[in-house]
Amino acid sequence: MNPTNLTPSKSSFAFSRRTVTSLLATTLALSPVVGLGAVHAGASSPSVTKSATIPAGTTLNVGDQQQFLENALQDSGALKGVPYKVNFVEFDSGPLVDAGFAAHQIDLGFMGDLPASLAVKSGLPVKAAAAFLPIGASEYLLAKPGITKISQLKGQTVAYTTGTAEQAFALRALATAGLTQRNVTQVNVSLEQLGTVLESGAAVASVVSVEQKVEYQQIHPGAVVLATQDTVKPASYDYLLATTSALANKAKTAAIDDFIVRLIKSENWVKTHESTYVNDYYVKLDHLQASVANLILKAGGTSTYVPLNASEQSALQNVVNLLTSAGAIPKRYSVAALFSASVSANYNAILKATPQNG
Repeated sequence: MNPTNLTPSKSSFAFSRRTVTSLLATTLALSPVVGLGAVHAGASSPSVTKSATIPAGTTLNVGDQQQFLENALQDSGALKGVPYKVNFVEFDSGPLVDAGFAAHQIDLGFMGDLPASLAVKSGLPVKAAAAFLPIGASEYLLAKPGITKISQLKGQTVAYTTGTAEQAFALRALATAGLTQRNVTQVNVSLEQLGTVLESGAAVASVVSVEQKVEYQQIHPGAVVLATQDTVKPASYDYLLATTSALANKAKTAAIDDFIVRLIKSENWVKTHESTYVNDYYVKLDHLQASVANLILKAGGTSTYVPLNASEQSALQNVVNLLTSAGAIPKRYSVAALFSASVSANYNAILKATPQNG
């Protein structure tokens, strides 16, 4: 069935850490919001690379989403002593990070699995430089009261955002009951509107973030979660992509290696300073109530960096295969081009040398 496009009023629901990794994918317009963060000498660098290998004046342009990376790095102090300039370029979605790559604005950028697969489809010159796996549910397929299993969604309206990690999750969830995108009518709205379509009745089920789930179930206690991110297979990974030009530049490669270590250390800090992080990111930046922000972390507000190997490539290929089977894309393609044996080996060595909490 054909997707239904709706434009309901702007939702009061906010994004979770997982949800900010993607938004509308078919748009290639760049976000105008740019945040600059330059940090130079101070405390010693926590990197496995030596600052002497990074020439003065080196700049790393990082595609961020709603200060997701920047906030954790700054709050944790992980950027102290960074021997290069970090320029954070803020985007509203993973697909727009892809657009940033296409416009040669960034060296690095993070996104969910479906936008990462679309980078391959678009022929962007990027490679997977790191991967991380959200801990806990993070995303939910939530139905209105009266619907208790996925098989009941056949012929019904289901809301998820085209081209995002949320679409990949929706297709995986539908597949657990033998359904594809062809078996439902997609309600295609922006991420912040996914909760409101349930309330308005425009969809009988929707992929929602934890805060959207909490708010809807407070009003509709009979609403049932049909699937969560950690109940469908294969796993949904997030990716840090790097341009091939940056990876071919010794100074930028050293900076990327150093930056990845700092990212891992900032995530370690989030796991051990949850109350501080909740207040700084969710309450001050996202303007959520502290009670809702705490629920986000309890449900799955942190991540674990994982080795790059065949698991990620297989999971990402599964996304493409599901999209093809559903008729969402006309032709199947291989995601192998996103993965480089040498880049993965380098990252895996960094990961092995950098302890993680949890």
